[in-house]
Amino acid sequence: MYKLVAIDLDGTLLNMDKEISDRNKEAIFLAMQKGVKVVICSGRVYTGARLYAKQIGSRDPIIACNGAIITERLDGDIIYSDYMDLEVSLKVNHICKQQGVYFHVYAGDTMLTEKLGFTSKKYFEKNKFLPPEDRVDIEVVGDMQEKLKSIPGKVLKFVIVSDDPRQLRKTRMEMEKLEEVDIMSSNFDNFEVMNKGVSKGAALEKLSLIYEIPPEQMIAIGDNENDVSMFEYAGLGIAMDNGEAVAKAAAKYITAGNDDDGVAQAIEKFVLAKG
Repeated sequence: MYKLVAIDLDGTLLNMDKEISDRNKEAIFLAMQKGVKVVICSGRVYTGARLYAKQIGSRDPIIACNGAIITERLDGDIIYSDYMDLEVSLKVNHICKQQGVYFHVYAGDTMLTEKLGFTSKKYFEKNKFLPPEDRVDIEVVGDMQEKLKSIPGKVLKFVIVSDDPRQLRKTRMEMEKLEEVDIMSSNFDNFEVMNKGVSKGAALEKLSLIYEIPPEQMIAIGDNENDVSMFEYAGLGIAMDNGEAVAKAAAKYITAGNDDDGVAQAIEKFVLAKG
């Protein structure tokens, strides 16, 4: 019997309209009624992930920033965190500036950026329609290097975004020369930089120890490169039909796409034994 289901957000639990379908909510509710822990496991910052944890009624911890931090859903207490050293964050910042690419930084619950664009602009617009407690804190800074120096030990990850595949690939190649970091992509137009060893799979391992749930009793559902470590750790890795090839290759099962209630179909089959 599976006792924990870790679910990615974008491209997985959320449909293309960034909403959770009624069928997904119902399947998750029934799984929780059986005592199964449902853990949101996202590249998003805690506040951005918590919004959807609320919508499904999960009271379990949230894995945010690709595993760099695990936070209690109800009170926001930090269970585990892996922050970048200042020297490492300055190296990453230098490469971003050198390549002239857009990037933002997650520092605690705050998104830092030198200009609103891509993800930060989307969050900025979305914040206008959310209650204060659900808004992602966005700070536009004049000089990222100086800002990083003023908040040592607060950086969880960098997100680099570009609609130019060549620029993105070139920047990633430069970033991969750094031995202190791990790099993962969560969408075709981005990659994310975290401390070496940080991953969703590593975060699942932390929860496994805390709750004494062995990996073979865990299900992980995702769609992209940053979900592969979850698939490798959990007993059952499930990729979305809309997922990237690298995710599908690592998964043991392929469910329907995110616009076709793929999460619900997976939970119904493997947790609720409906199919």
